[in-house]
Amino acid sequence: MAEQYINEDFLLLLIEKNGLVDIAKILIDNHFEEETLTLEKLCEGHNDNILQIIFFIKNSLKPKLPNKIFNYCRELDKAYQSVIVNVDDGIKDITMERELIYTNNKIANDQNLDSNLDINIKALKRKIFDKIKLWFKVFNIEFAYDSAKKIDNVLVYSHRISGWSNPEYRITNNLKQQVKTNFGYGSVSFFYSLLTYKNIQITPLSEWIDYRYSNFSEVIRYTRSFRSRIAVTDNENRIRYYKTKIENSYWYNAIEFTKNAANLSLTNEKEFIEKYIICECERMVDGLKTFYEETEFDFIDENQVSLEDEKTIIQRVDIKGYELIDFRTEKIIGALDFISKIIDYNEIIPTEDYIQRIISINRKFIPNVYLALNDQKKELKVSKTFYETFINKHNKLIEEQKFYQNEKLRLKSDFDLHYGEKYSIFSEILLKSIDELKHHNHKIKLHSDNIDKLNHYVEKYKEVVK
Repeated sequence: MAEQYINEDFLLLLIEKNGLVDIAKILIDNHFEEETLTLEKLCEGHNDNILQIIFFIKNSLKPKLPNKIFNYCRELDKAYQSVIVNVDDGIKDITMERELIYTNNKIANDQNLDSNLDINIKALKRKIFDKIKLWFKVFNIEFAYDSAKKIDNVLVYSHRISGWSNPEYRITNNLKQQVKTNFGYGSVSFFYSLLTYKNIQITPLSEWIDYRYSNFSEVIRYTRSFRSRIAVTDNENRIRYYKTKIENSYWYNAIEFTKNAANLSLTNEKEFIEKYIICECERMVDGLKTFYEETEFDFIDENQVSLEDEKTIIQRVDIKGYELIDFRTEKIIGALDFISKIIDYNEIIPTEDYIQRIISINRKFIPNVYLALNDQKKELKVSKTFYETFINKHNKLIEEQKFYQNEKLRLKSDFDLHYGEKYSIFSEILLKSIDELKHHNHKIKLHSDNIDKLNHYVEKYKEVVK
């Protein structure tokens, strides 16, 4: 028996079963089996029976395929896709393509060229079959969605619907899940699961520690993210960029994650709270302490995450100089944003200890921020002084360049005769000065941005730590 695939051959389901939660599936039935076989036979070979195919589409398929636009993703992580089913428009397209083939064939014959008529007819028939087979597929999966919705004990079902979606499901009396998807949007596609336990969202606080570059607004959006990041290389195997990868198979990871969490909450509430709440809080506060005391850290390489084999690559990073204070500031003072989330957990467990530990680390660390702020202000002042000295010399070169430009207009072809070697030397000096100007501007911007960033964190600290 051929291997079956999620959202191709069946929908994956999360179901309630005997007081617990389990995984099941519902087949995506082929409601167009006879039509597929007939169409496949008609589209074989390179003989021109296009008119016969059109007759079959118009008389046999049109009554069964109403006009409809489906938000259907052929690939979950590719740019936006939809499938438009319109039989009349499809017939018009087929007719026009057939006419174009014969027009090109006549032109080729008139010029004694090879027209490839048989090849083009065969390609058109293949195109017709693939397009209508896709129409069958989108109707079949829509019927399967409808069937899944009618099953009483179904909690969640897989889908491949494009666009933003965040349906909420009550998994148990105490546990709810939002399946947050944005399929079909290329690099910004996502696939999240957000669990809510006793009306409190469960946040993966440990990600603030495990990943060097974390974003508060991103972390609080989910309990678990289901996606891979893969490298795209050039012809010489050099990495050009990393792209998001989301497969239909990831639905198994998402549904299994929810099943395990739900069953743990039902069978051992204490262990559930320990794993999903207490451990996350502990990981965060312990991680902040490490950030405060150490200079070498282990981070998950977010650009090398593979959900298929659950492979996690850890990178050891040694951070020095201003980069270290910048990193610590983002992580330690940035963690103050999570206090409101941790306070929410107070409905389930005592959280005051975690809050006080975060505040304590911030109080120890904040003098370093003030010191760095003063250093950056001094660096900015020095950079501006060097800039003022430099810009006077640079402006003189600009004026000299204007002189040479005017001379070029005046002397035209005789310019090199008068200024050739002198202008060549000047041009090199000007190019170096332009590069130096970029360097001065970069330093001023760098220190100005650092000051703005540090001031932002100082204000955050003042708002939260009384």
